[in-house]
Amino acid sequence: NFEDAGRMYSYDIWSTRNYVRDSLRVLFPDKAAEIDEKIDPGEYGVENFWVRYICVFIFMMSVMTDLQSTMDLCFILWYIPAKAQPWMTYDVPSWASKEKVKEVKGLKELDLVTFKIAGMPRLWKIMNWGLIVAPKLFIWRK
Repeated sequence: NFEDAGRMYSYDIWSTRNYVRDSLRVLFPDKAAEIDEKIDPGEYGVENFWVRYICVFIFMMSVMTDLQSTMDLCFILWYIPAKAQPWMTYDVPSWASKEKVKEVKGLKELDLVTFKIAGMPRLWKIMNWGLIVAPKLFIWRK
């Protein structure tokens, strides 16, 4: 509510109210529960509308990238074949020996390995849906 901030205070007032509450707890440790019940320091909130707007915008940008990656995973799981296929291949050169090719091109052993998206058995797809996609989408429910 922009007209009435209620329990929202600027930082200096909020920190002073916390200091007073904590001081009363130290002075009267036997009444700590009553102090906590009756003294509410409120909440610290940014007072400028535009700063709040920018903070929410930055937060939503980071959250939207997570939603996008979850949706990408859904598409991958849906469109890849439901059979086991290799996701990486070891490409041995055919024009010369492996050692000669590595020497000439300056390659390392891992440079001969390529990764790709390939088929996945149906059981693994179901496990991915249940253990990765569903919990992430549960966070996005309304």
